[in-house]
Amino acid sequence: MKARRNLHAVGAASGVADSSLAARELNFLVRLAQAAASTQRPDELLELIIRETTSAIGTDVCSLYLLAPNEQLLLTATNGLNENMVGKVTMKVGEGITGWVADSRRPAVVPDVSKEPHWKWVPGLDEDRFHSMASVPIESGPRLVGVLNVQSTERREFDSGDIDFLRAIAAQVAGILERSELQRRTEVQLAEIRLSHDIHERFTKLSLDGAGIRLILEVIGSLAGGRAALYSGDGYRVRGAGEHSDGMPQRIHVPAIGASAREVRINAGRPARPLDVVPVRAGAETLALLAVGVDEESVDPEGRLRALEHGSTVLALELSKERAAAEVERRLRGDLVEEVLAGGLEPDEAERIARQAERLGHRMPQRAWVVVLEPDDDKTEATLAPRGQQDRLDAALSGLIRSRLPGALTLVRSASAVFLVPDELAADLPAVEKLAAQVLSAAAPVMKPGSASVGIGNLANGVGELARSHIEARQALRLTRRAGSRGRVASYRSLGAFRLLLEVQSPDALSRFVNELLGPLLQYAQSRDTPLLETLEALSAARWIRRAAARNLGIHINSMTYRVERIESLTGLKLDDAETRVAISIALRARAMLGA
Repeated sequence: MKARRNLHAVGAASGVADSSLAARELNFLVRLAQAAASTQRPDELLELIIRETTSAIGTDVCSLYLLAPNEQLLLTATNGLNENMVGKVTMKVGEGITGWVADSRRPAVVPDVSKEPHWKWVPGLDEDRFHSMASVPIESGPRLVGVLNVQSTERREFDSGDIDFLRAIAAQVAGILERSELQRRTEVQLAEIRLSHDIHERFTKLSLDGAGIRLILEVIGSLAGGRAALYSGDGYRVRGAGEHSDGMPQRIHVPAIGASAREVRINAGRPARPLDVVPVRAGAETLALLAVGVDEESVDPEGRLRALEHGSTVLALELSKERAAAEVERRLRGDLVEEVLAGGLEPDEAERIARQAERLGHRMPQRAWVVVLEPDDDKTEATLAPRGQQDRLDAALSGLIRSRLPGALTLVRSASAVFLVPDELAADLPAVEKLAAQVLSAAAPVMKPGSASVGIGNLANGVGELARSHIEARQALRLTRRAGSRGRVASYRSLGAFRLLLEVQSPDALSRFVNELLGPLLQYAQSRDTPLLETLEALSAARWIRRAAARNLGIHINSMTYRVERIESLTGLKLDDAETRVAISIALRARAMLGA
């Protein structure tokens, strides 16, 4: 009876001890949850976890390994190992005791780590003095979060109660870490939203205030940490935040950007340096390319991305507005110029056109030169047919027009560009020819790999004569091109006596004249290989100096002498006669004009 009472007393004492342990564990978990709820910084939260765990379970050290994005366990916090190794020591899943626990998702109790085959000694971690170890996985549902380890310097037999306590702590830790991560992500998202809103508001204000593309590019560059410039779809620079010396290249080579792509990074310039290139789109159409130098590593990557995204959006809006306004103005201006160039204007009609031009901000010149730019061949002309190419030509010429031809009326067509240059900008033909050469140079990049030429008509003394000057400019181009010239400036006045050919109204009369002088050579060319007609053209171009003509043709002077004798034999003409030479030159030019 007495033994039974003693057994009952022992059981009661054990129950009290278990109840006390349970209360202690519950009290610990409550304190841990309350402390975690009031702790905001992640590093303080981790220090709290390992400090409370070490105290509650009575060990010398507690360490926390969390699963990193590279699927390795990273030592994230410890209060007994070498703290200099925090953030440096990693364990593969399955490696060492910690890795085995992570892999198996089962707790481990190791009374003596020196006898444990899974044990892995890490240099510099200062684990030599620890004897026993207990380890449990930290899980959130099916997902592994990490591993919680406790170690003691004395040998210790961790029992099932210790493991259950550690597992309860690990479950609490998993929840705390999940909430902390959720809070961190929420804060990051809120920061991104605020950043995006602030950048959006700034760009919207710029657009509403009419700041213009140049200032918008400057703001993009300041927010993104590098200089910004705008490029055409084929890589030519069209706008920039600064002069040519600002370091942005004049042309970039961009790989194809998909419809859903936001940006690509390329290397461009001399020396080559990285640029982020973002398409500026309006719907499916790419209006331009925004390029920003990658110069400052200190710039927040998220802020840079938002600046590029919102910047490209507001640029698309500005470019669309600019294009629409330019298209309306260009059409109205083009209609005026076309009406003037059509000719046959009565005085009152000329006055009406002048008033319309003034409403558009242009002054219709009373005395002006007509300058015409045209492609040299059909292939180059075909490349100018698309609207985008005309826009590009217009953009290429706009800088020159603003700086050198501010009072000129211009018209960009599908196959030409026409400039009405007031005589106050160019008082004489040499000055006009200089301007025409600049026009040719500005248009050259758009024409590549083809070429273009520029024709200049005589000075028009009134609106009614502009049509005549336009015809003269085109005639100068036509005759020059038929003579084989490419990429040059030709004026109607430079045609000299050959202008008289243009006054001949009957093509049949010109054709008869050509056949009378050159007929035998034309027949000869159909049946023989010796280029006698080309030889005659070379002589005329070389002012009848035989050695110069031979050099231009790449033949010996003796061959030239033979050909001259053959020409004289076939035609009965004497090439040393001055009048004969003039007649032949006129016939050759007439043949070119007829397109024979």
